[in-house]
Amino acid sequence: MLNTLSRAALVAALVWAPLASGAGRGWALAVLHVLVAIALAAWLGAMLTAGRLEWRRTALDLPLGLVGALGLVQLALGNASLVRWALAPPPATPALVADFPWPWLAVGAVKPAQTLRSFLLFACYAAVYALVVQQIRTRLQVGRLVRALLLVGTLAAVLGLLDALLGEGWLRGWNGDHYAAWLAALICLGLGWLFGRRRVTRDNPSFADELTRRYLPLLGVATMTVALLLTFSRAAMVSLGAGLAGFVLLLGALGRARRNVVIGGVALVAALTCGAWAGVGPWLERAGLEGDDAPIRFTEAVRSARMLVEFPVFGVGLGGYRDIVHRYLSLADLPRDAPSPSGPSDLLRFVLETGVAGAALAVWLLWRLVTDLVRAHLLGRGACPADGGAGDAARRNDPYSIGVALGALTGTLALLVQSGVQAPLRTPAAGMLAAALLGLATVALHTRLVTGREQLLTAVRVLELRARGALAAGAVGVAGFATLAAWAGFAAWTALALAGDPWDDTALLARARARLEAASAPPAGRAPGAEPGAPALALLAAGRADLRVALGVAPTNPRLHHQLALLEAAAAALTAPTDGAAMAVPLAHAARAVALAPADPRLYASVARLAQTARPELGLTAAREAARLGPELIPELVDLYRAAGLAEAAWLALVPDTAADRLELAAALEARGLTAEGLAAYRAALAAAPQAARPLCRWLLGQALARAGQAPAAQAELEQAVREDRGSPEVHGALADARAGRDDPAALQSYRDALAAAERRAGLRPRPPLFALTDGRLRGIAERRAGPGWERPSRHRRALARYLVEHKLWEPAVPEWERLASDEPKDAEAQFALGMALDGAGRAQEALGPYRRAVALDANALRYRERLAQRLWDGEQFSQAIDEWRIVKGQVPTRLEARLALARAYEGMGDRADALQEYREILELAPAHPAALQAVEKLGARRP
Repeated sequence: MLNTLSRAALVAALVWAPLASGAGRGWALAVLHVLVAIALAAWLGAMLTAGRLEWRRTALDLPLGLVGALGLVQLALGNASLVRWALAPPPATPALVADFPWPWLAVGAVKPAQTLRSFLLFACYAAVYALVVQQIRTRLQVGRLVRALLLVGTLAAVLGLLDALLGEGWLRGWNGDHYAAWLAALICLGLGWLFGRRRVTRDNPSFADELTRRYLPLLGVATMTVALLLTFSRAAMVSLGAGLAGFVLLLGALGRARRNVVIGGVALVAALTCGAWAGVGPWLERAGLEGDDAPIRFTEAVRSARMLVEFPVFGVGLGGYRDIVHRYLSLADLPRDAPSPSGPSDLLRFVLETGVAGAALAVWLLWRLVTDLVRAHLLGRGACPADGGAGDAARRNDPYSIGVALGALTGTLALLVQSGVQAPLRTPAAGMLAAALLGLATVALHTRLVTGREQLLTAVRVLELRARGALAAGAVGVAGFATLAAWAGFAAWTALALAGDPWDDTALLARARARLEAASAPPAGRAPGAEPGAPALALLAAGRADLRVALGVAPTNPRLHHQLALLEAAAAALTAPTDGAAMAVPLAHAARAVALAPADPRLYASVARLAQTARPELGLTAAREAARLGPELIPELVDLYRAAGLAEAAWLALVPDTAADRLELAAALEARGLTAEGLAAYRAALAAAPQAARPLCRWLLGQALARAGQAPAAQAELEQAVREDRGSPEVHGALADARAGRDDPAALQSYRDALAAAERRAGLRPRPPLFALTDGRLRGIAERRAGPGWERPSRHRRALARYLVEHKLWEPAVPEWERLASDEPKDAEAQFALGMALDGAGRAQEALGPYRRAVALDANALRYRERLAQRLWDGEQFSQAIDEWRIVKGQVPTRLEARLALARAYEGMGDRADALQEYREILELAPAHPAALQAVEKLGARRP
């Protein structure tokens, strides 16, 4: 009875994990642990009731036990040395980056709480493996477990297909790649199951037997294949291909490869069906380089590998990768528009979290697995490490055992391959499936699965218990209670963490931040007799206590150190605002935050703010580093130091000595009205620029000089820029503007040169960049300063056309505006300017068409409608002109020019009453309007 309960709880856990969206967190993970606890307790209770403790030996017993022991060693060592470093008093001399200790033999886990959670999850995986090996003993039990796994896989695949079709979120919470990896492993298991049951055991099998034995599993495998393809997971497809390749190679080694043709055909038909239905578009999109995160993952893996330098023996602790990776991962090495890093693969992460010891154990575990199951029991070469025979005596030959073992092993291989590039085993559903597959392969190859005559082929350790009755009854209760209490306690702890664990560093950080905000807010009132800063100091003290507790839990969290630095600085501002020594503690924690996240520019900017008055040299150094890592912070740093009244040389010291950084600084200074300092920064950028970037720097400097009113100097710089880069339309255009501002007739030729250069560039394929630059930052600066649409020649044609209109060169202006109006038919400004050019060229009748189109495109532009009304009046289209003026009056009743034109139109048409009314309304708006007064006097003197 208890054994049946144990097996039922095991199957329930394997079914629950995938249907609960992978059971990755919260109550779903808690339920999973409780189910595994029940299975363990029932198994142990059954043995104690029988008075006999049994343990079936396997090749993985010792490696798994040693990995568990390594986890316990990590927990025992803890992180006391890191906590002492995090809470140590400030050094005598503040530094920008604190010295990080390398206590590689004294640290087992950088965050023991997370290591404990990960250790218990590993224990859950190991328990599933042990339960499968110890409790699944007969062919019937193997078949039930495999069918249950395939059934839940088919159900999850159907839900996934519904999710893809309807978008209902059936599998919300599953990582798509991890879900696909789970499906790939079950597809391999299903193929092995079909292979093992390919022979009919009856002479005349019934249709029901054939349906349950062959066709339904085949349909399930096909459904899972289609669902996997629709995840568009490239890693899962590679892992499935590796699993199928391993299946075929092992069949070939066993001399049975031709029987796999039908199975491979089924998988191929399923894949083609999915491709025909979904189309190849999504696959081609995913196969493209756009959005590909493989380079990002590779960079992250390479940078993260430096953990082994500082934590080589025991690693950073199971699950501790996220709590220390910010020290090693430099975001400067990643593309600026890259998505957030998702962490290394399972295999690399295990090595980083367990060190050399864990890596050696992992290699040994894989070696034992291959030696036992593949080499000894499948190929008959070598001896079984679990006393399961040697050579031909250990080799299994019955198709059922071979099929189940092949499916389980290749499913594990598929998960292992994907774990080399991604992290599917972090999802409990995939990790438990891997453990169950290893257990199934072990049972299939260590047991002679003949129905009714099953025989274990490996050694069994047995411990006979005395005083069987009383001892068993008491032991069942004690063992069951202890096991369930341990596992259910973890589940309760997990649920508690969701509600706000009092030792959760994230919750403590949030509470400390809220207290700092409350302490910094203006006080609404003050209790009688209380000091002005007493309530704020009380809040800051409580926040300090929260953060020190949090640092005791997670001493390598840079956000905790940064928040504590801000809090201590606020306290120092209240207690000793003029004492520079009071900033020692804030600067110490800020330096520790920088040591833990040396690639975060905002931490350096925070040090610059904290040290600005107390340690100005340190502050300036921190600001320079912040600008180097995060150029987007340069405007913020300029605002920080603006009140300090820095000299030109000091401003240049705020950023690195590169042309790009100095150009960013110059733009920020100029935008804040520091014109002289900005011009100095532009000149410094020109001095530091390589030859290829000098035209860009001169272009920006010339424009800045023009804005500063230094037109001759601007023209000189831009003329030199043209000599250095004659093919740049932007330089020609800027020179044309500078010459036009000085009424230099040569401006017209410069505008024509800019247009010609832009047209030449537009005709090249591929289109060249704005300037001949290889530096990405300089290219970005150039494109931002040029503005949107810099690649289109129309912007230079427009500048030329405006110059022609402004200088009343109507005839040459007409074709330019005609081209612009033709290229951009919905541009109201181009239509209006074309009308003006035609008007100026004496083609007033032709101008009416562009004027009408301009009004139609932008009905709210009053000057368009007024110009059209005036030209209609001049063309003796009086009624239409009056209608247009009426519309202007309705849009803006206070527009006196339009009302005066309307009144005069009425007067010209002989409509004395309406004209007089309009004039009087004008006088209500402007009582002293001379034209209206004169008109009212004239019209009022007449008699009807």
